[in-house]
Amino acid sequence: MSAYLDLRDLATEYVNLKERDEDKEDKLEDEEKERLGVLKALNEQLFTDMTDYAENESTMIPDEEFEEYAQDFAYDVGFATRDDNNPLSSFIDWEGWADFLKGDYTEVTFDGDTYLIRSY
Repeated sequence: MSAYLDLRDLATEYVNLKERDEDKEDKLEDEEKERLGVLKALNEQLFTDMTDYAENESTMIPDEEFEEYAQDFAYDVGFATRDDNNPLSSFIDWEGWADFLKGDYTEVTFDGDTYLIRSY
C-alpha cells in the first residue's frame, strides 16, 4: 500500500538532484540518476513545474486510498457527520462521491503507483 506523499519534499529532491546532475564536478550515482528520472517523469505530468505546483497543492493521495480520503474530506468540511446516530451515513455512496471529487484532481504516476493531486 502506498502512503500519502508530500510534493514539496519531492520537488526539493528533484531540484537538488537536477542541480547536482548539471554540475560537472558532482557526478550522480546510478541510483541517483534513476531517481532523477522518476522525478523528472513526475514533473512532466504536471501542468507547471513541480516546485510551483507544490506551493499550491502538496498532498499526493494514493489512488487506492482516495475513497477514504474523500470520505474524510466530506466529514471535515461538514458535508456529512461522523455521528453514529446518523442513519444516513450507511446509505452514502462513498465510491460515487470519490469519483465525483476526482474531477478536481490530477492523476499522476510516480514510481509505478498512481496518485491524485488537487488541481488548481
